[in-house]
Amino acid sequence: MYSSGGLSVDGIKIALDDACHEVCFVSHAHSDHTEAFRKKGRAIIASEETFALMGREPHPRPAASISLHHAGHMLGARQLSADTAAGKFAYTGDFALHDSYTAKAAPILPCDTLMIDSTYCLPHLRFPKRERVLSDMQKFVKQNERGILVFGAYVRGKSQELCRFLNMECGIAPVVNAQAAAICGIYEKCGVKLDYVAAGTEEAEEEMRSSFVAIMPSSMVNFQFGAALAEAYGREVKTAVATGWAAVSRFPVDAAFPLSDHADFRDTMRYIYESGAKRVICANSGEEASAAYLRSIGIDAIAKDEIGKSVQTTLAKS
Repeated sequence: MYSSGGLSVDGIKIALDDACHEVCFVSHAHSDHTEAFRKKGRAIIASEETFALMGREPHPRPAASISLHHAGHMLGARQLSADTAAGKFAYTGDFALHDSYTAKAAPILPCDTLMIDSTYCLPHLRFPKRERVLSDMQKFVKQNERGILVFGAYVRGKSQELCRFLNMECGIAPVVNAQAAAICGIYEKCGVKLDYVAAGTEEAEEEMRSSFVAIMPSSMVNFQFGAALAEAYGREVKTAVATGWAAVSRFPVDAAFPLSDHADFRDTMRYIYESGAKRVICANSGEEASAAYLRSIGIDAIAKDEIGKSVQTTLAKS
């Protein structure tokens, strides 16, 4: 069963995407989920791909009642399912119900208690059809093939998906910054074929003498960066980002594409209903607002952080 701070399985307390216990499940290799890798003395449950992305050797799994399942989202992302004294428990972390260019879709796990990522679990957080977004991106690349295109993306995960999109749909091997290129190398070792040019190499210098497409960290890509690049290379530069937040936020770039590696509101609700869960625990971003919304439509829901508060309140009254 899940209580404040962790999941109890086979007499072991397991932290879920945090480091509050000696045994920790890490759903994927994004930095906001990998605290356990930064703490000493933690036994970590994760996929082999996640261990590879974190530069660590896999640990033996400590609990026989646990199984891991694809989560979509990025290479190596996994859901966790466990048999507990209180019934079947499932935890998604970040997830997507569609295949991406680099990860298989998450199956919906039947369970009694579901802890689910609540990043997009509100009615206004809906993405347009993925096929339409990809088509728009392909057209944007084609329309600007005579200039320089720079996509902003997270170094770990989204950069590799964008690289494979450009390879498969546009026939382009992008110039990729050094950090993302190192991650691309790990993806390739894990069986995901990527064609890219690492920035700072002679091959990249040659590629950048004419029109090219680059993938840079999203924090760097904006109108000012594009203007500086245009002045340096004497060519027209277009900037773009690919993120689910483009559906609800503005970005200082020429084009923002709502390409997400998360489930949106519709897919989050689909997971909740099709899992058959009797209780839902909202975790990660926006968990309190999401739990309140779910309760308003008749679902037994609570935010992960509220579990600890409710325990403290009960103890104070006793």
